[in-house]
Amino acid sequence: MARVASAGGRRFTRGAAVVAEQSQAQSLPRATPVAVLDRIRLLVRTLEEHPGLTAPEIAERIGFGRRHTSLLLLRLQEHGHVQPDGRRWFTGPHSVD
Repeated sequence: MARVASAGGRRFTRGAAVVAEQSQAQSLPRATPVAVLDRIRLLVRTLEEHPGLTAPEIAERIGFGRRHTSLLLLRLQEHGHVQPDGRRWFTGPHSVD
């Protein structure tokens, strides 16, 4: 059994099956490495074709959520594949093949 706190501070108990079912419903399937690479290539290709887009503009063009796009941009920035200039994004010195 799992204990869960309610908003009023009272605690009640739910069965483990219900908790497991809810956690499965909230998690997304893991993307394969090939799918992740395809997403990265699509994002970088979009910036090569349309430099200076903002993160929401990129998300709209490639069909990803804004949060997902922002997180991808930050990770790509860490590796030098993209770089921001204010709110706008450009390709970086390291290309993604």
